[in-house]
Amino acid sequence: QRVRTAVRAFDLITILLIIGGLSTVIYAFTRIGQLVIEGELMDIMGMRRMRRELEKLQDHWIVCGYGRTAQPVVDGLIDEGHDFCVIEVDHALEPELQDDDLLYVIGDATEEETLREAGIGRAKGLLVMLPDDPDNLYLTMTAKGLNPQARVIARATDEAAEMKMRRVGADEVVSPNKMAGQRVLAAAIRPTVLEFMELVSHREHLQLSLEQVEVQQGCGLDGLTLADAELRRRSSVIIVAIKRKDGEMVFNPRQADSMEAGDVLLALGEKQDIQTLAGLCQA
Repeated sequence: QRVRTAVRAFDLITILLIIGGLSTVIYAFTRIGQLVIEGELMDIMGMRRMRRELEKLQDHWIVCGYGRTAQPVVDGLIDEGHDFCVIEVDHALEPELQDDDLLYVIGDATEEETLREAGIGRAKGLLVMLPDDPDNLYLTMTAKGLNPQARVIARATDEAAEMKMRRVGADEVVSPNKMAGQRVLAAAIRPTVLEFMELVSHREHLQLSLEQVEVQQGCGLDGLTLADAELRRRSSVIIVAIKRKDGEMVFNPRQADSMEAGDVLLALGEKQDIQTLAGLCQA
């Protein structure tokens, strides 16, 4: 009798353990499935939100590539308050883009569909900073084909590539190697000039900045000479140059030089003074 009772008790314990084990396994699989589904839902919701934000972009910049060269450019666009999105082909950089709270498209920037997703038709321009010159060349050509009005600023490491990029429509081509060489030369023979330019370009060190302001049709400055406009008195800025609407650059303009609608004033001054000048240039 005792043996039978012990066996029954053992069987009962075994059944309870089996039930408990199955329950644990079922719960674990259910929880894992729930987490997977929730993660997928979050990803889907995040992608939909990203698409909605991208569709809202208008007159924005498209930054092609998120390498070491592009990251300071992105920081500058944020500081200046410009709308932009990033195109990056490397999925491994997506967490970094998310952490930086940026609008982005994961895809090949040289493909038309990727550019369209980034809003190429509504964009102000592209900053082409892919690692390879051939990709930058092809991207420049593709972008200009989709939106001829978009301003394209491309990176080139090779002089021959620079010429080809200009030929296919790049508005500006920047060579990091050439710029580095010029910087080294300036540091050697014009160190004070280089120091001044550093202070002007890095605003965290100084309030002074070099800005461009366009003279609008019908504004109070349209048709006035620099002497008549009295910009130094009214805004405290220094007019370094005037870029005429036909592309001519007038450096160190004289007081007798006039300003016309469409001209761009290159002004040196503090931020609030530049804003004053911008107000004078508005119609």
